[in-house]
Amino acid sequence: MDERPCIFCGIIKRTVPSRIVYEDEFSIGFLDVNPRSKGMTLVISKQHYDKFDENFELTNKVFQSAMIVAEKVKKALDPKSISFSIIDSPAVHHFHIRVYPVYEGEIPLGEGEPQKITEGELEEIARKIKSEKVDFVFEEKKEEKEEPEVEEVKDRSKEETYWIKRELELG
Repeated sequence: MDERPCIFCGIIKRTVPSRIVYEDEFSIGFLDVNPRSKGMTLVISKQHYDKFDENFELTNKVFQSAMIVAEKVKKALDPKSISFSIIDSPAVHHFHIRVYPVYEGEIPLGEGEPQKITEGELEEIARKIKSEKVDFVFEEKKEEKEEPEVEEVKDRSKEETYWIKRELELG
């Protein structure tokens, strides 16, 4: 196993510089410094874990954050579409979702080479994305339990009670 410190944990702790465009209680979104497309953003869990199925509840929240980031990127940079991916990285063992803006004529996923981008361009893209407001509201799914119908209990006569007991015994 890799003994090097996790770079994503360093970003969360602010010991590794990054261009954060989104943050909430559970996740952080920041620009990839070797983007496959302009505005490619990584959305990571603030809790360190490697695979999505190690914490389904938190993974769900990170996906919600990725959707918010995608909407911000869409508004800020006007790409043709947005793609998402989860690809195990041999370099970083920290769960993350890649948000790829797709522009006309580009192949942003793993097939493409990282784009050359200047510090100034990264700064400007981060500013644009960060400034966008989105209206997403995710409601917690509440499981509704059906209340069993409760028969109203009334005073029963001795005879009625006798027949109910008898029916239950024979039943």
